[in-house]
Amino acid sequence: MQNKMTNRGKWVWMAAFALSVTCFFTGAGAGLQTAEARYTDQISSKTFVDTDRHWAKKEIDEAVRAGWLQGFPDGTFRPEQPVSQEQFMALLERLLPAYNGHEPDDLSRELYLSPVQGRWSEKTYKHLFSAGIIPNGKPEEPVTRVEAARLSLAALGKQSEGEKYRGTSSRFFNDVSPDKENQVLTIYPIYKLGVMTGYPDGTFRPDDRVTRAQAVVLLKGIKEAAAELYPGQVTEAERVAMTKAVDTFVTGVMDKERIRRYDELVAYVQKQKLPVSERFLQEHFSFMKYEVYDYASFPRFDELIYYAKISDGKYRMTVQYYAGELGGSMDRTFYLASEDGKSFRLIGKDE
Repeated sequence: MQNKMTNRGKWVWMAAFALSVTCFFTGAGAGLQTAEARYTDQISSKTFVDTDRHWAKKEIDEAVRAGWLQGFPDGTFRPEQPVSQEQFMALLERLLPAYNGHEPDDLSRELYLSPVQGRWSEKTYKHLFSAGIIPNGKPEEPVTRVEAARLSLAALGKQSEGEKYRGTSSRFFNDVSPDKENQVLTIYPIYKLGVMTGYPDGTFRPDDRVTRAQAVVLLKGIKEAAAELYPGQVTEAERVAMTKAVDTFVTGVMDKERIRRYDELVAYVQKQKLPVSERFLQEHFSFMKYEVYDYASFPRFDELIYYAKISDGKYRMTVQYYAGELGGSMDRTFYLASEDGKSFRLIGKDE
């Protein structure tokens, strides 16, 4: 029980992911194109000789019965074995909605992807990079709890949640000081989202390694959180139309028309009679009101996108992406309205 991570309520979604540190990840079911990962040679098993008294036995058994987990040839699961960074990245990839992504530029390859060049995980890293899911450290090293928390936030499109806790004096865990802002901005939001919790002694243990058993709980927590964060049934046709509406406007303004002043933007929208509200412009283009500003990088809309239907006729679209050296990993949320699910109007959050 010493390493038990508290589960977050009942599990409502049991996603078809594979905690396999040796088999092929083909991306089946998630629509992924690049999740091909060969490790060594594990085998499937319905029971494991080393999980009878383990705190996560029930959860491991449930996943094994569903065919989501694989064990080792000797009949063990090795629940306390650490998960490496690249293994964790491959598991995260399987949880995500399908997206195409794009090839990183030369600078990004040099800065972020050189450690995985030629490794089995290279395609996974490239795919996740376009979504702004970018790990620290070396791929073969065990992933820590604080690093897993950071990557999990990105996988949920919720990295910006950490800004709520910038400068806070609150102390959620006795080993995470408010002075350690980098940890606070990562640990506090993942805790408040219910994806990760602490230990009975009040600690979070940010530098502890994530074990295979803990990864089971964490990944299911991510899937459950995604279901809560992005509710409603959004059809494929609605997703395509929503993405096209935002992409067409953003790329038209920033790339085609190359508008850089807010008054010119408003005039352009009015002249073209575009389905875009003033509140939307204020939320996403207010930086144009200033004489000097850093270019606000927008997504290419082939990255990780979550869709939600939050009420009748109102939708939400969150894009997680890499915004270049100045922006880093970002999530950006757009709100849309539609009466028929075919044509969409870009609106502000509170409209």
